[in-house]
Parts: sequence; C-alpha cells; structure tokens
Amino acid sequence: MRFLLDTDTCICALRHSPDVRIQMESVAPEDVAVSAMNEAELRYGALNSQYPDKRTKDVEAFLEPIMVLPFDAEAAKEHTRLRMALRRMPVGERDLVIASVALAHRLTVVTHNQREFSRISGLETIDWIHQDGQAKTKTRAKK
Repeated sequence: MRFLLDTDTCICALRHSPDVRIQMESVAPEDVAVSAMNEAELRYGALNSQYPDKRTKDVEAFLEPIMVLPFDAEAAKEHTRLRMALRRMPVGERDLVIASVALAHRLTVVTHNQREFSRISGLETIDWIHQDGQAKTKTRAKK
C-alpha cells in the first residue's frame, strides 16, 4: 500500500472526476486504501443525500476493491502524539484520525485539503484534485 484516500478524493472519484480517475487507474489497486473514518464519512454522505439507496450502493461499489484500514493501537499512538503536538492549533478530529491511520501505515494521504493536513508533522500528502493536470506533492514535514 502507498496511498490513503481522503474523503474529498473519494467523492471526486465517485463523481467520475477525470483527474482523480486517471490517477487511480495509474496505480495498482493494492496500493490504495481508505481509513474506516473515510468509510464512515462516505456512508453518512450517501445516507444524507437526495438518493440515499443509490448513493449507498455507489459507495459500496467504490469501496469493494479498496482495503479499509481500522483505527488500531498503532494509529491510536500516532493520534495521541499528533493531538498533543497540535493542541494549541488543533486539526479537525476526523482529519486527525485519518492522518493517524496514514502515519501508522506509512501512507501518503491523497487529499485536496492541504490546509489541515499540511500542519501534521511527518505526514506526506499528494493532491490528485487539480486544475493543471499535475499532481501536487507535499513532502513530509520535520518531526
């Protein structure tokens, strides 16, 4: 595994964004995962939509070939470290959980939400949602 898809990237894929679809097709399926938090956000969005049955089926079809990683003991350790480090300028709790899972598995988070994720020390991110045809990569911040 190399990439952990953030919810915004998953939504773009579900909406058939050409940029995201091209990037997803360029990597092996086993190199892509989502966290259980991303799955929860996608399922909530589907249930909260105008067509909950159809959107839920779409989410399930999207997730079917993708590994869903749990918030486990290693992620909990990362979460604790990050939460303590960011206590004066907190990151949203769901994003912190997603980042913790990524760090525990040494994955790059694929997200357009650079504002939150860029503040997380040690986290590598890449943006597949872009305007100019080039994926944008942020290298790991210093610990």
